[in-house]
Amino acid sequence: MFDDAWRRARPHQPFFCEENVWRLLADGALPAASAAVLVTNTRRTVAMWGQRAAVRDPIVWDYHVVALVQDPATIVDLDDRQQVAWPLRRWLDHAFRDDVDAGLRPRFRVVDRAAFLATFSSDRSHMRTPDGRERQPFPPWPAPFRRELGMTLPRLLDLDDPIAGVVVDRDGLAALSG
Repeated sequence: MFDDAWRRARPHQPFFCEENVWRLLADGALPAASAAVLVTNTRRTVAMWGQRAAVRDPIVWDYHVVALVQDPATIVDLDDRQQVAWPLRRWLDHAFRDDVDAGLRPRFRVVDRAAFLATFSSDRSHMRTPDGRERQPFPPWPAPFRRELGMTLPRLLDLDDPIAGVVVDRDGLAALSG
C-alpha cells in the first residue's frame, strides 16, 4: 500500500511535516486507526537518520512529525529518503541511534487521529523570520489554523503540556507495536 506511487500521490511540502501528517489524517489517506507522532525532546534537538532534508546523517531537528498506523504498527514518514513506511521497530532502529548524546535522543507524543484533528492548529508563525519572511517555501494549501484554538503546535511540542496524547520514550513507542 505505502509505496513510492502512494507517496507521490500525497500532498507534501518539505519542512512542514506537521501539516503533511495533518493532511494524511484529515484526508482519510490512512486507515482510521492512525495517529500523529511528534518527535522532539525538551531541548528540541533530535538526531535523526534517513531524512531527505539531510545533507549528511544525522540531521538534527527541533521536531519532526510522522504518522503511526496500527495493526501492524507502521510508521509513515513522507520525509524518509529510503521508503515511506516502516514497521515501527525497524523505523526506530533506522531513524535513531542509542550511542548519541542524551540531549539528542527523541521523546514522542502519540496523538490518535481524532485528538490530533481536534487539537492541531497552526498559523505557520514558527516558519517566519522576525521580519516576517518565510524560512522555507510555504505549502500551496491554506494553513490549518482555527482561530478558536489559536496556535497549538508549541503546546503539542511541549512534552509537559497535557494537551493531547501520551508522551513516551523510545521503548514506550516500541511497546506500541506489541
